[in-house]
Amino acid sequence: MRTFNYSLWLFLCLLTNLSSKGITREDSLSKYDQLDSSEIIISTFSYRTGEQSLGRDAVLRVPEGYRLLDQQQSRVLVEQLWVNPANPNMLGILIPERTAPMSPGFHGFVVSFDPTGYMDEQEVKNINYDGLISNMNTALKKENLVRQQREVALISGATWALPPFYDEAAHALHWPIALHFDGNRLPMLNYEVRLLGRRGNLCITAIGRLGDLTMINEQLKTITGAIHFRPGYSYADFNPHTDKQLSLSSNSSLQIGVPIITLEKLVLWIRSILLTVAVGLAMVFFVYAMQYYHHRRKSGYRNIMPIDERLN
Repeated sequence: MRTFNYSLWLFLCLLTNLSSKGITREDSLSKYDQLDSSEIIISTFSYRTGEQSLGRDAVLRVPEGYRLLDQQQSRVLVEQLWVNPANPNMLGILIPERTAPMSPGFHGFVVSFDPTGYMDEQEVKNINYDGLISNMNTALKKENLVRQQREVALISGATWALPPFYDEAAHALHWPIALHFDGNRLPMLNYEVRLLGRRGNLCITAIGRLGDLTMINEQLKTITGAIHFRPGYSYADFNPHTDKQLSLSSNSSLQIGVPIITLEKLVLWIRSILLTVAVGLAMVFFVYAMQYYHHRRKSGYRNIMPIDERLN
């Protein structure tokens, strides 16, 4: 009896609590119906904190006040919700705790790895930044074709938000890029810091409004300080006899392209074609088999009931 009374008391307390908050089944369903597809997808995201592995090359200790979206969920956010080109080298996205991924004032940090190989420090100091920004604008023209098909804002061009530079002590390239859009949209900031390593560059790209450049510049110091290469994969661990090296000349610029078609997409495309062909062949075989079966069946009826024409 005491157990029944105790259970009844818990049920009444729970019912009172839900009623006071106005949470009913119909109310929950109506709120869910009002969400758009992007909000539903974001509600399924799970975030990580603490020390996290970034592949075999690096480790990230998520700074206080931030949360990390893993590789798979980051690609969903960037490619499907932000409508940006695919980046198979993405490792994750750092998002401030009080910032929503789709808010107008969003700023976060995309972490990726560029496996271009070792970059000689002397050549890095002589990068032609005018040629680099020109290559970026060429790549943006191709990207705009995709953005136009998806009916999103076109990028009119890219400029340097601040003069790019190389931090020799940290072996880090700083590329503060301002993206300008058609119409009345405010320019966006893509501040990329490339930490040079043995096999390639660990890239941290800050995304935000151009007016937040000073704040983002300070936050980048915290983020880059929270990432380190594993032993054996740092810039000082380069082995010229076994490791790949990216060749740069003093009068050339880095080639930056937009990966419209990746190997993963190509494999899925080929698989879908083969599946379509297989289904088509199966349907043709089925139709042929049914016709053959009905033909044999009709022939069997004529053999079972022979008619003598002389009876007429």
